[in-house]
Amino acid sequence: MGFFNFIWFILIGWWEALAHLILAGLFAITIVGIPIAKSMFQFAKLMAFPFGKEIIKETDLKGSANVSLIRKIFGTLVNIIWLPFGIIFAVCYFLSALAAFVTIVGIPVGVVYVRSAAFIIWPIGAKCVSKKQAYASAVANELERRNK
Repeated sequence: MGFFNFIWFILIGWWEALAHLILAGLFAITIVGIPIAKSMFQFAKLMAFPFGKEIIKETDLKGSANVSLIRKIFGTLVNIIWLPFGIIFAVCYFLSALAAFVTIVGIPVGVVYVRSAAFIIWPIGAKCVSKKQAYASAVANELERRNK
C-alpha cells in the first residue's frame, strides 16, 4: 500500500488534502463550523493517503455506549445542515470517479473517489482509520453484541 499511497500523494493527494485543509481552516474560524472542520481534517487525512484506510462511524470505533447522546444529536444536526454541500461534493466525486473508471489505470482512483463521496456526504462522526484498526473495532463490536 505504501507505493500506491506515494504515487497517489505525488499525483493527486497533496492538492486534494491541501484543498480540504484550507476548507477546514475556513470552517474552524466559526464556532458552528468547528465540527465540520474536524471532519474536513479527517477527510484531508484520507485524501492524502487513501490506500489502506477505512472510513467508519465514531460509534462503531468507540462503541455506541461510549459516544454521548448529546454528541450524537449535535452531530446529526450539523450533518443535516451540511447535507446540501455534501451532496454537491459527492456528485463532483462521483463524476470524477466515472471519468477515472473509463481507463484501466484510473480504476483505483475511481474507487478512492467513490469512498470519498461516501465520507463527504455525511462527515460528522466519521473517522479515517487504518484497515487493521477498523477490523479490530468490528471484531470488538461483534463480540460485544454477542455477549448481550
